[in-house]
Amino acid sequence: MSDVRRTAMSYRMMPLCCALMLAVVSGGPAHAQSAVAVQGTVLGKNDGAPVLSAEVRLPRTGARARTDERGTFRVAASVGDSLIVRALGFAELRTVVQSSTPVVRLVALATVLPVFTTTMGQRVIRASESPRSVTVIGREELDAVAAVSANQLLRQLPGLQELPAPPSKTSISIRGFDDSRVLVLVDGEPVAGALIESRDIGRLSTIATERIEVTKGPSSVEFGSDALGGVINIVQAAPTQHLTLDALAREGGLGRQESSVGVSQTVGKFGYRMNGGWRQSDRVTGYNAIGSTFNRIYDVRTDFRYALTDKWALRLDMQGSQERQRFPVDAAFNGFIDNRGGQGFAEVRGPLFGGNVRARAFEQRFVYQYRQSRELLPIKGSADSLEQRERQGRYLLSYTHVVGAHAIDVGAQRSHRTLVAPKKVTGDSADEQVTEVFARDSWTLGALLMTVGARHTNSTLWGSSTNPSFGVAWQTSSRVRLRSNVARGFRAPGFKEIRYTFTNPAGGYTLEGNPELLPESSWSTSVGGTWAPSQLVSFDVEGYRNDVSGLVDWRYEGDNAAGFQTYRYVNVARARTQGVETNARLNAGATEVTLGYDFLRARDLNSGLPLSRRASHTARLRVAREWTVRRGLSTDASVRYTGNAPLVGIPSGAPITGPFSTESGIIGRQGALLSVDAQLRLAVTRELEVSGGVNNLLNQQPNLWTPAFARQLYAGLRWRWSVAP
Repeated sequence: MSDVRRTAMSYRMMPLCCALMLAVVSGGPAHAQSAVAVQGTVLGKNDGAPVLSAEVRLPRTGARARTDERGTFRVAASVGDSLIVRALGFAELRTVVQSSTPVVRLVALATVLPVFTTTMGQRVIRASESPRSVTVIGREELDAVAAVSANQLLRQLPGLQELPAPPSKTSISIRGFDDSRVLVLVDGEPVAGALIESRDIGRLSTIATERIEVTKGPSSVEFGSDALGGVINIVQAAPTQHLTLDALAREGGLGRQESSVGVSQTVGKFGYRMNGGWRQSDRVTGYNAIGSTFNRIYDVRTDFRYALTDKWALRLDMQGSQERQRFPVDAAFNGFIDNRGGQGFAEVRGPLFGGNVRARAFEQRFVYQYRQSRELLPIKGSADSLEQRERQGRYLLSYTHVVGAHAIDVGAQRSHRTLVAPKKVTGDSADEQVTEVFARDSWTLGALLMTVGARHTNSTLWGSSTNPSFGVAWQTSSRVRLRSNVARGFRAPGFKEIRYTFTNPAGGYTLEGNPELLPESSWSTSVGGTWAPSQLVSFDVEGYRNDVSGLVDWRYEGDNAAGFQTYRYVNVARARTQGVETNARLNAGATEVTLGYDFLRARDLNSGLPLSRRASHTARLRVAREWTVRRGLSTDASVRYTGNAPLVGIPSGAPITGPFSTESGIIGRQGALLSVDAQLRLAVTRELEVSGGVNNLLNQQPNLWTPAFARQLYAGLRWRWSVAP
């Protein structure tokens, strides 16, 4: 070969040699780059909150990772690589790595409402992370219906019924279970009055409330005792980012007057929220009489939060209230109930041992006093004027750890409870120590979510109880989600059921507690599903059955030496509640429509009779709209129907007196209620809003429907100012 040809070939080979050398130096093809540790975050697109246990896959290498409780993940990838992100309840997303700290935002499927709920160990999760039936009422709906107390809104939901406890209390029934079998919480902690048996959900204000969570079905695995029918959790709002001032005044018929003020701000690492409110009415919750009836409540709620580091946070929450109720006892006397109390907790949480830990200490005090008078103010020392006082504390330590596709919650809680009730309980006081341990595994397997959990509770007063649960949710497609849950719940016997001692000489009877009482227990099964043909429309249905045994009731034990009839609390009753709940939603831009219907069958299995005041049919239609004819104009209207319900009589001679205590069996029917409520709101300026509305527009007052008040018109003025842009 000539020198000229060799030289020409050498020139032709030079580009190829250079390319090979570059490939050797770069370690591969020219377009590839060295893989680095990518630490990203997966968030919900609409709410910006972390997505737990999302699967992040790198198609090029097959590498996989899972997000932790903060939504973070780590995977070896290069800029330009593709990532496939999947999470139950969200649409799958394919994205390209553009930095070492990518932020991925997922779009929620319409089969699960984009809401949050509190679960085991006070951990807040998305509804998509639970196979339970959960309803969440947000601040917007609270404002839309001008609900000043929790019962005013909860009674409008299908499947929930308001049950009176005259003269001064009302409760919410869930799936046929009454007040002592529905656990009511504020920020995950029990409301005051349960130890004294003075439960009144109408006492709970909605000031500073962010949302109300309603979990249906036994929830003892998550929350412990009393959650046979379900749980109502009132969640307070967090401090705002910018300085915000808020004031509200409202006045209406039936003596309705209310006002509240609030301030909130976050400065650097410290955030605070302080709210105070006052309300009164010429009606007492659960009592329909007119004349001397009166109710007034003062509320104070505070929340302080401090970021100890970029990962550890401290929270201090305190609240207090004072209430007076007045109602006629007979033609000559008025009865007075004074309640006052306070509660609070301190909490610290942050990452530890590869997971997240939460420690919380809670304390509560509550005082109840009943007096009488012929006038409008009580007389000192009158009637049963000795104060009853309750005190309880709870100390929680919980831990959450994500291991692959498993989100594991474990924890322990220690509680102490004390009741001081002179002449009401044996020895005038009673104490209890409770120890609880719990654990649950939430396993995400593709489109399937499975949960298995259990809680063991041990009490120095009544013994122990172990309660398991199992749930499954299956996202069969982007439009259909199926769910099922099996759980055991329990209700511990109360202080007065175990240690009660009461004699009514005029009535000729004595009622005694029973230290041998066992906890009530229930097994529940539910099956349901959601179909969402589009982002605008969804349909939900769920069937359930609860079988309850060991219900505490009183039983005639004979006459004592004084000739008084003696009754004693015993575990004798059995009951079954079953039904079907349906719900449809339409969100068409400025208009939102919800329609729900529930069927309930609740029976006492011992007597074969239905449970008293449980309506078989309830329904609700709500239409909310933002109007374009006037900026800031919105309306909200709802129609609530509760069918007639049986009234079951109490046998003659029982230790309860009243208009229905002379015969057993069904002695009457509570009339059906059709209530129409409506409200109009108008933003006059950016800071000022006026509103007006009506409750019970048709002035429905059915026969024997105790909580049904007359038609009520009201008007309100709200001012809100913030430095936020």
